[in-house]
Amino acid sequence: MKPKIEIDIDEDAKRRNFRVTPHADDAVELKIAGISMEIINISAHGIAFLFPGDAKKEIYPIQLAFTTDRDYLIECDLRLIRKQKPEYAGEFENASERDISRITSLIVECQKKEIRRANRLDDDGEPQATGDVDK
Repeated sequence: MKPKIEIDIDEDAKRRNFRVTPHADDAVELKIAGISMEIINISAHGIAFLFPGDAKKEIYPIQLAFTTDRDYLIECDLRLIRKQKPEYAGEFENASERDISRITSLIVECQKKEIRRANRLDDDGEPQATGDVDK
C-alpha cells in the first residue's frame, strides 16, 4: 500500500507555493536591473531578496540563473509586493509556464540537497547540525 501524504494548508497564509531558502552551495543567482541580489527565499511564483537601497519602481526586469539538470536563465519582470527595507519581495510577471516549471524543479532540488546535508554524518558518525537547535 502506498503511503498517504497529507499536507496541512494554513488558510491564513496567502502564499500559493512552497518556498525554499537556497543554501550557499546551491547554484542560484538573482540579478535585478543588472545588479546581483542576495536571495532570502524563492517560490514558483515569486522571490524575496535583500537590497540595501530604496526600490523606487513597482516593476523591475530580472534574471534568475540556476542549475538543476542543466543551466537555466529566466528573464522576466518582477512586481514588488513587499518593501520593508532591506527586505523586498515580488511576484514573477511574464514568466512562461515552462519557466515556472523550471523554478519548481529548482525548489525541489534545493529541498533534496538540504535533506542530504541534514543527513550527512560528522567525523564521530553523528548527524551534523544544520541549524539552530533548542536545548
